[in-house]
Amino acid sequence: MVFIYGKMAFMNAIAEIDKAGRVVVPKKFRDALHLVPGTRLSLRQEGESLVIQSESKPRGLYMDRGTLVYDAGPVPPSDVVEWIAEDREARLKHLIAAESKR
Repeated sequence: MVFIYGKMAFMNAIAEIDKAGRVVVPKKFRDALHLVPGTRLSLRQEGESLVIQSESKPRGLYMDRGTLVYDAGPVPPSDVVEWIAEDREARLKHLIAAESKR
């Protein structure tokens, strides 16, 4: 990522819509804007342009069409989930071993 006078240099790319209507955000944009799987994007039309922005809706508890919903944000990568599970197992083994010595 290149910064000029403290601002990110303009980036541009061309993306193609596939048969299912999907558009892939190029990696350099995903990295620069910290977009991860699960990031919600809002789309709007401005004249002949399509504007895509990260959704600015606050995370947490909110009403959606009369139903109370909790949004915890994007799902962490699977390797983080595995690391947490492994750490939890190691702590449990340590506690069980300490308890059995009593």
